[in-house]
Amino acid sequence: MANINWRTINIDAYDPESSTNFDLQTVLPSTLPSPSTSAESAQIATQVRQLLRAGDSLGALQSALETAPLAGDEQAKQVHTTTVLEVLQGIRQSEVSKILNEMLGQPGGAALGDTLMKYLYKGMRQVVVVAVGANRG
Repeated sequence: MANINWRTINIDAYDPESSTNFDLQTVLPSTLPSPSTSAESAQIATQVRQLLRAGDSLGALQSALETAPLAGDEQAKQVHTTTVLEVLQGIRQSEVSKILNEMLGQPGGAALGDTLMKYLYKGMRQVVVVAVGANRG
């Protein structure tokens, strides 16, 4: 019998479901966005603000939610969160339900609704952190 040190055998090489048997790049979606920077987020913010000034609240909200920096750095995400919150603050209270119903009724609206909820929770978390920081100071 051969002297094989069984502790050095890579058992993952024998498992067909193991990640060592296929390229991990194959699990990434083909439409993965390129990483964005804070400058790109600022550029998007300018475009969204122009839509908001023109009175197109629905277009501004959709544009902000569709261009979320999924693969961006933390500063890009912060700039974009601020943009989404500015859009929400720019919508009149009487128009909110109409705009949301219209957005959610369109194709892909459910995904935009999910993205909106993520930004709302992130915005509430920032307000809590700022409020707690102000109470400590």
